[in-house]
Amino acid sequence: MNNVFAKGKELRILDWGDASIAHPYFSLFETFRFLVRFNGLARDDPWFSRLQDAYLEAWGDPDREAFELALRMGAVARAIAWFQQREALAEPDRRAFDDGFDEILRYAVRHCPR
Repeated sequence: MNNVFAKGKELRILDWGDASIAHPYFSLFETFRFLVRFNGLARDDPWFSRLQDAYLEAWGDPDREAFELALRMGAVARAIAWFQQREALAEPDRRAFDDGFDEILRYAVRHCPR
């Protein structure tokens, strides 16, 4: 979503979402956020645990407590990255950007480790 660009009849996909040095568990933060925001799933929907199990299966015997912490820290990391993107935008473009940015900030503050 928002990563397909058209130039005439040519389409290009640009997706740098996970192009970072971070814990691999951070990746599911954005996936889970998308499922809530755009698919309307409640965070306690069984789909989340099924997706989490499928993702963690590749890691052998994963630490589920570490996974939950990574989701919370992933929100903070995403907010920092989005803040840097926001600063590079012209003022008129920030209004549209702030719709998703506001959501990220609220989530990060609500779930930030205490």
